[in-house]
Amino acid sequence: MELSYLILLILAIIYVPFYIWVWRSPQAAKYGLAKYGPCVMIKTKYGTGLMDRLSKYKRLWKFFGAFSLVVSVGLMIFIILIIAVGVMNLSNSLSSPGIGLEYALAIPGLNPLLPLWYGILGLIVAMVVHELAHGIQTRANSMRVDSTGVLYGVVPLGAFVEPNEEDIKKSTRREKLDLYSAGISMNFITAAATFFIFAMLMLGNVSSSYGDTTAVYQITKDSPAYDAGIPAGALIELVGGEEYFYLDGFELHPYWNPGDKVSVIYLTEDGQHSVDIRWGLFIERISPNSPADGKLKEKTFIRSINGVNIYGSTEFLNFMQKTEPNTQAVIEYITLDGEEYTVELKMGDNGGIGYIGIFTSTSGMNFTTPNIMLDTGRNPIYGAESMTDSISHMLSYVSGPFNGFSPLPQSVHWWYDVPMEGAFWMLISAFYWIFWLNIMLGVSNAIPAYPFDGGFVFQGGLSALLERLGMKDHKRREDLTSNIASSLSFIMIFLLILVIAAVVL
Repeated sequence: MELSYLILLILAIIYVPFYIWVWRSPQAAKYGLAKYGPCVMIKTKYGTGLMDRLSKYKRLWKFFGAFSLVVSVGLMIFIILIIAVGVMNLSNSLSSPGIGLEYALAIPGLNPLLPLWYGILGLIVAMVVHELAHGIQTRANSMRVDSTGVLYGVVPLGAFVEPNEEDIKKSTRREKLDLYSAGISMNFITAAATFFIFAMLMLGNVSSSYGDTTAVYQITKDSPAYDAGIPAGALIELVGGEEYFYLDGFELHPYWNPGDKVSVIYLTEDGQHSVDIRWGLFIERISPNSPADGKLKEKTFIRSINGVNIYGSTEFLNFMQKTEPNTQAVIEYITLDGEEYTVELKMGDNGGIGYIGIFTSTSGMNFTTPNIMLDTGRNPIYGAESMTDSISHMLSYVSGPFNGFSPLPQSVHWWYDVPMEGAFWMLISAFYWIFWLNIMLGVSNAIPAYPFDGGFVFQGGLSALLERLGMKDHKRREDLTSNIASSLSFIMIFLLILVIAAVVL
């Protein structure tokens, strides 16, 4: 059994008798413990004094409520679109191997994405500012806060602020919307503030003496580069005696062909190294039902397409940009054992250019330059040329931890000239994870489903809309909106679980 599953099993065994005791013992309330569905609420009064002091600025919090509602509705639409895209891509997700159950658990150190200490720090900050905003908005609207605390179920699931139920019932719809949307917007304000600190103030003053040198930021397992021992973070100096420029490829190819074994000289933090590997466009994976499916083979090198030599990913992308859909392509490729083959296929359509259907790298390496890596780390829309590109780039930036970015991979830190190197990168990582976890908590709470904040915002917004459309009967309107919100909650939670299960299992 994997360690992550074993830890979860042990935690579950410990939790069950604890939950039963809280459920049945009259002493539990004395310690601030209460059953909440399958979870346990650990109630305290921590933070209520601070909420009282900050809530005195009522005009500020009224404006903040209007701002929060706009942010929450925008994020609600965004997360619905994300879930819809996930559902539409279910077939692709199901056909790919899952990333593992541990990725679905927001447990630092257990989830491979979340480093232990940075993850704990980020989660604490995200939960505290989220619940503090709820509490302040509650008090600013003259509602009492009965308790604050932590929701626990096998593992800590989050913090909470418990407003007085009677006060909530007496409050106006606008006051409820201000209350429920406050945490979402506060997470995004915190994320924006920490992004400004690490991306603008800190990374904004960083430079690299290696500048535009070809740099390896990712290595594919079981590829020629991986087997040769070239690590992520290496700087490529010479390939076959020539300089290789990531953005332009080779200037000359005097004596060797793509897929040939050549000498590669590269630089790491501990010095210069030399290895002999096959260099060329390496086919890592082939898309099912694509033009390449059944024609080309994985773990091989493309030598040429229609007589044009392809030495790596840069040349391949440049070549494909000039192709047209539904045209014939004659492809020469070579295996790792040196066997050569020629196939012919009809290219598909990829937005008006040719499409083969292969996932490639250069000998198992993904390239960048220190300057491009730095610009990407401090600008989520770096290189975007349209609104669609900007959205795609921002999504890629937020998904960076799946590829080892936080905001730059640890393996590339040595490329850059920074003061007090160890402390500098520790601060960068701390601010990044606070940023990232605030984004995640804010987006997840915008889901229009109970018990997320978005479920209550959706119900309140729908009630306001129906009232404007002429439904004046308060009880009838609230019953209808409650039923619709409950039904939507079931649908959204089901789809969310479906998408997550398809990805992780």
